[in-house]
Amino acid sequence: MAVITVTAVLGLLGYLAASPDDDAEKPMARPQASTLTPTPAVTFPPVDDAGPSMEPTPVSDPSALAREAKFVASVKQRKALKDADSYKLGVLGWKICKVLEEGKGFAEAAALGTSGFDLETSEYIARVAIVGLCPHQRDEIPA
Repeated sequence: MAVITVTAVLGLLGYLAASPDDDAEKPMARPQASTLTPTPAVTFPPVDDAGPSMEPTPVSDPSALAREAKFVASVKQRKALKDADSYKLGVLGWKICKVLEEGKGFAEAAALGTSGFDLETSEYIARVAIVGLCPHQRDEIPA
């Protein structure tokens, strides 16, 4: 008899939850805590939608973030760069280092910044990038 009563009550609750006869709120049965499973964290791969010219900050090296912060702060001391976007400056600095790593010269590295700054400012950025971000390339700085 108890099984029939429980079945009838569950059937009635199911009917009330599924019955579309009016727009009034109907009580919904809540799932028991034991039926809930935690959703695993989803990690998405980085999207490179900025094109090949955007290089991310090398976050695998925590000291690289500190060097980048010092580089950006140093570059922004120049009057022409004080309002420049910090992220873009950081990206430019790493691009300069990458160009030098590829064996290209200082002039090519400095030319990367000429799309946003004059040549003198671009050379300044390149010099500070070499000293702050890739000091092993100091030999590339012209005397």
